[in-house]
Amino acid sequence: MLPKDMETLTNGKAEMKAGKKFRLTVKSAEEAVRVIRDKLGDNARVLSVRQVGGEGLKRFISSPKLEVIAEIPPEGEEQAILDSNPEIDSIETPTQEVADTSVVKNKSGDELSSVPGSEADDTKESTENESDSFKILSKAGFDSQLLSDIKSWSNWKNMSELSLAETLKEITIGLSDRYRSLNSSRVEDKIALIGAPGVGKTTTLCKFLAHDVFMNKKTPNVLKIENGVPNPDDALRIFCEVVGVTLYRESNKVPECTGDSPLYLDFPGLSLGRMDDWTKAKQTLDDLQVRTRVLVLNSAYDKQVLKRTITAGQNIGATHIALSHFDEITDSTKLWPLLLRNNLSPLCICNGQNVTGDFSTNVLNQMIARTFPEELYARGFSTYRNI
Repeated sequence: MLPKDMETLTNGKAEMKAGKKFRLTVKSAEEAVRVIRDKLGDNARVLSVRQVGGEGLKRFISSPKLEVIAEIPPEGEEQAILDSNPEIDSIETPTQEVADTSVVKNKSGDELSSVPGSEADDTKESTENESDSFKILSKAGFDSQLLSDIKSWSNWKNMSELSLAETLKEITIGLSDRYRSLNSSRVEDKIALIGAPGVGKTTTLCKFLAHDVFMNKKTPNVLKIENGVPNPDDALRIFCEVVGVTLYRESNKVPECTGDSPLYLDFPGLSLGRMDDWTKAKQTLDDLQVRTRVLVLNSAYDKQVLKRTITAGQNIGATHIALSHFDEITDSTKLWPLLLRNNLSPLCICNGQNVTGDFSTNVLNQMIARTFPEELYARGFSTYRNI
């Protein structure tokens, strides 16, 4: 998440406020100079420049880029900047040495890319008889548990003899098949959103409400739950007013729920350090006869934290998973074992702050697209694009 005084510089018009910082990602120093001049003016100054590469499989197919932090100088400093540096005429590309690289090739001998390597990386390669594709995926940062699961597949022996492109195709098919075989729990008329503080429960709830109102033409209601834990409702209350949804604070005043008028329950954040709060939440859910219990997970959290949260959710009868902050993750592969192993139905993915958008119930497509980037298809892997 960006600091409050910084925003990402996009194609839109930037707010020209003195002292404000902007982040931009560009392909070259020349592009950075042009964009900063066009968007921020000649007085803007560059604070930092660093080289960034692709994540996961993108490391094999994407050229490094530059992340530039620029600032509109505070009032009173413009003249000093003009006197000392009359114009932004150059930005130096970082020249610091990076880790040794080794060119990786597939079984056909085709060069894929230079991959950061080190002695530590070499020790992580499980065995000498691993396939080249498996080693590439490991170096690309694929989750170790996911790779272990893939090696347990009945067709792994055949996969290990394939080229990288064919291996990726088989992995995509295998993950898709296993995802579709998951038990899909029915969504009832009462839906509770539960999870740890700060994971995005309220934002996720607002996305559900917008989806129901604008896409499904339903008239949902919301019940605010306290359970002795502070649960501020300013943002939710305002959003409900905007979309015409009634917000209740007492369960005995809520009208009867139907398929066209579902009830969403907004719970306070349940801390993993206070398991009594989870127990109280379970009692409330049982008392209100809520069968659909959606555990909201922040996708960007560490895998171990996600596992602990899932265990806590299962202990109070969670039935579904909603993945928030999906746009912030650097490793989507860690999520596959969590989705495929825990008998919780994936319900939706939230991948942005836009409450009337950035929301998808097609979790499988979102996961596949994030794990196997679009650039792969342009490199000849299009045979499994629409699986």
